[in-house]
Amino acid sequence: MKHDDRFNELDSLSKWQLENEDQDIRGYPVRSSTGEEYGRIEDMLVDKDHKHVTAVRMHDGRLVSADHLDIRSDHVIYDDNRAASSTNYTRVRAR
Repeated sequence: MKHDDRFNELDSLSKWQLENEDQDIRGYPVRSSTGEEYGRIEDMLVDKDHKHVTAVRMHDGRLVSADHLDIRSDHVIYDDNRAASSTNYTRVRAR
């Protein structure tokens, strides 16, 4: 089976950057809407074909869909009730 090269972690894409640097959530804690801490974001997974962040990788290796994340000023809220809502992906571009 051939490896799918469509997805990469943002840290490994040296020629790519976020279009809006305020959405760089690497290192942010992830919390529930009630304040329960789930861990920290290690990296962001980029869909290179569609040029957006599709998921984040947590410090413990778990992947979380970007569909479920709400960015705040110093943390991210994980809300799995948002799965049916419209998605505003974080855009990326080649430098």
